[in-house]
This record gives sequence, structure tokens and C-alpha cells, in this order.
Amino acid sequence: MRKSVFLFLVFLCAQFSFAQQQFTVDIEEITIPNLPALHSGAHAELDNKWIFIGGRTNGLHGFQTANSFPFYGINNTIYVIDFETMYVFSYSCDSLSEDVREAITSSNMQFYQDSNTLYMQGGYGWKEAAQEFVTFPTLTAIDLPGLVDAVMNGTSITSFFRMITDEQFAITGAHLQKLNNQFHIVFGHRFDGTYSHNQMGNFFTQTYSNSIRSFTINDDGTTLSVSNFTEQTDTNNFHRRDYNLVPQIFPNREEGFTAFSGVFQKGIDIPYFTTIDINSGGATHVPGFNQNLSQYHSAVVPLYDYNGNTMHSLFFGGMSMYKLDTVTSELVTDSLVPFVNTISKVTRTAENTLMEFQLPVTMPALLGSNAHFIALDSIAKYGNGVIKLNSITGRTLIGHIVGGIESPEDNISETDPTVSIATSRVFEVYIETEPDAVQEILVKEPVQLVVYPNPANDFITVEINAAEKENVEVILLNSHGIVMEKYFSQKSFSGSKKLNKNIASLPAGLYYVALQTDKFSRVQRLIVK
Repeated sequence: MRKSVFLFLVFLCAQFSFAQQQFTVDIEEITIPNLPALHSGAHAELDNKWIFIGGRTNGLHGFQTANSFPFYGINNTIYVIDFETMYVFSYSCDSLSEDVREAITSSNMQFYQDSNTLYMQGGYGWKEAAQEFVTFPTLTAIDLPGLVDAVMNGTSITSFFRMITDEQFAITGAHLQKLNNQFHIVFGHRFDGTYSHNQMGNFFTQTYSNSIRSFTINDDGTTLSVSNFTEQTDTNNFHRRDYNLVPQIFPNREEGFTAFSGVFQKGIDIPYFTTIDINSGGATHVPGFNQNLSQYHSAVVPLYDYNGNTMHSLFFGGMSMYKLDTVTSELVTDSLVPFVNTISKVTRTAENTLMEFQLPVTMPALLGSNAHFIALDSIAKYGNGVIKLNSITGRTLIGHIVGGIESPEDNISETDPTVSIATSRVFEVYIETEPDAVQEILVKEPVQLVVYPNPANDFITVEINAAEKENVEVILLNSHGIVMEKYFSQKSFSGSKKLNKNIASLPAGLYYVALQTDKFSRVQRLIVK
């Protein structure tokens, strides 16, 4: 069965260089018989074969102790898919030692494929010896050629796994990446105990890393060790998990990564919207851009146009706090951060300006969250995995979107998460260059809120900008969400307003400046020194 959905990308000539490569994206659904329904695990690609390890076989986790991460949802099977024959091979993890088996069958672990070795680190799962769910303090090196051969031939897999432990590795919901021969665990948290909304019941402990943990992996194929641990910490901007870490080529042609969105802002249960750029010089918070249409881990495709010096990151479905009203072209707030079928693009120009666009089509269902994009090995890429857009001519298959969570409704977290499922749906992703242009929608916020300086100690400036008439209210809240002062309130406000506020009397700490209209809200953290 094959189902086509055409996604058209275009560039606005008034905003982009004429030399920029035009392209469209075409996704076609295909069926792979006996493909498992999985999400939140690790994957690798070797010689036109996909390898899937760990993750979950049920849908969105519950929020009550009894069904948060049920045992029946643990993926205890290693899968190898031969994409040439469409045959699915499987092998149980039961023969592995308990320590290795528990770590690699966890979920939301970090992983990185370094040539023929897959490194899996951390992850959240059941620890039999502790009779509890834990975040595993492990780093596992997996020999992919040996494992694939053993799974396909039904021979022992035990010799292809090597594991070490270190409490620095006890992280989940992050990303593991390699840059300049150093490995980096970017953000995430340590979560031990049973997941539950009821924090008063002492069911769990949760500690965000607030850091990028960097180290060297020493691996000669026999002995595995790590060295040179360093850590960059930012308790306000690195307080993120379950986000997208997307390979980038920056305007100076340097390879690196950008962290997009993620959850949750320190002290308040809403996502982040700003980005973090990571390169050889470290990590830099980018406060001037908000990503509004994707805030949770999803399938992402990175493409770089060398001739136009333009970077494109495509986000397929997932979850988002904002939707674009296609009639009014205004963003609408849903603080429950529901499932969405939006396909969006963030473009970085040669001038290092970020812009967000919504594509004129959607995913065929509410899916994409925790899905994988697996690029074809034959597609030309930069060292960090960014696809070379200028190497593509005509219509070219570049990879596949595989698995993830599919939901029949947008907001299920507060009703019944069990109605969602792990999906086995697969979408081929095609790029076609120089097509007929179809305009996409540039995302604009109905009212913009800017607060500076931040951190601050004596005075702050609050700027409000509304393109159309809006009922606008701006308030100051403390770290517990209690309103301390109303900064601004006006019906049918439009235009710009600049407010200078004296905050010298505020004790040092975390505060929030919140803007609210009838359909849109924005909360900005304020650090008072």
C-alpha cells in the first residue's frame, strides 16, 4: 500500500538570496510487513539495514502510578530490518546479562552511531535488583556488524555488548552527540522511581542535569573507558529534556548542533521556545527567536544549501503548545501541549536570522512524536549528518520517518493516554529540487513580548508589540506563579508600548513576566540578581 502526501517548500524572494536552492518535499507512506511498532528507543543503520533496540511498544506514558510505564510496553527484542528484502529479523534480549539487558531495553536513552559501533547511554527503565524504575548510569558499546549477523542467523549476541557504569551517565531524555572527537550528553534529567503527577507521594526523584557533559570515549574494540570529563552548566537555559538536537551548518560554515525547544521551563510547566547553538566554542543561548510550532522530540530532517549559505530544519508532527489558525494566520495557545499534525520548518539565513514557517500540508494523522528519521547512507552528508541539499538533483529519496507515537485525539494526557499507540508506520522522504513554488506561511506572533536586561537587578524594560488590535494584559509573577504586580492592561491595544519598571525591591531569584491575550499567551523567565 502506498499513500502520497506532497509537502511544498518555497522561499520568499524578498527575504532570501536569489542563489538559494528551491526544493519540495514529498513523503510517501509504505508498508513493511511485520515491522514492530516502537518509539523512544535507539536506532542505527548499517549496509541498508535498520537496527532497533529498546524503547516502548505502547503509546504515551500514563500519569498515574499504575499505568505510567507498564511492563507490557518494554521492548525486549532487537530488530534488524533488511530494507532490500523488506524482511524483519528479531532476537530476544533474554540471553544477555541482567545489567546489559535492563539498560538497553530502557526508553529515552541517548545513543550515537560511530561508524560500526552504536553507543547507548542512560535511559529510564525497570531495575530488578532495586525493584524500581531507575535512570541507568551506563554506557554500552555495541558491535553492529557482529550483532546484525548474529540476529539474522540466530546465533549468540552476547559477545557484541560491552558496558561500563558511571553516575555521570545517569541521564534520560537528552541527546548524545559527537563534535571534534568529544562526546556530549546534552541536557536531560535523572529520573528515579515511578512516574506520576503526584509529587506529594514521593514516588520519584527528578534532577535536571542543567548541563552539557563532555568526555572522550576510549574504545579499542576490546576495552571501553572514558576520560576528560568536563561540564558546561546553565541552570536556567539548559533545564531541558525531550527536545530536538538538530545537526547544523552555521553561517560561518562551521558544523555544530542546535537544541530546539524542550520541556519544562524552570519552575513552570510550559515548554521552552528559545534555541541553544552548540559548536566548538561551547553552547550559546539564542533569546531572540521563538520556535512556536514544535516543542517535543519528533522526526527532524536537516538540510543545508551551501550556495545560499542557508540551513533548513524540518519538523514532522509531534507536540506543540501553539497552533496556527489557518483562517486568521494567528497563533493559538493550548497550554496542555497537545499532539499536532503540523509540519514546520525553521530556516537559518546567511545573516544568522532564524525564521519559522508552517508548510501548507500536514501529517496524515497525529503522529511524529518520538519518531525516527533515518537518512539513507548513500545520501551525501556533512560530518555531523546534515544532508547536502546542493548534491540533490531531481526527485531523490533521502530517508525514512519510522515509528513514534500516534494519537486519535490531540489532548489525551489529561484524559486517557492509553488511547494512543506506538506506530509501525513508515514514510519515505523525497527531496525534489527546482519545483514550481508554493508559498508557505511565515509564523508571526500576534503580540510580541520582550524583557531586558535579563538577568537584571534595578530596572527592566518590557516591550509589547501588537500588529492588530488585541486585549492585552502583562503581569509579574513570582517563582510559585503568584501574581505580584500588573504591568499593563488594555483592551483593543495595537502598536508598540515600552514599560520601564523598577525591580530594586525584589529579592534575588526567579520571576516570570506573562503576557495574555484572548487566544495567545507567552511567559518569559526573569532572573533578578
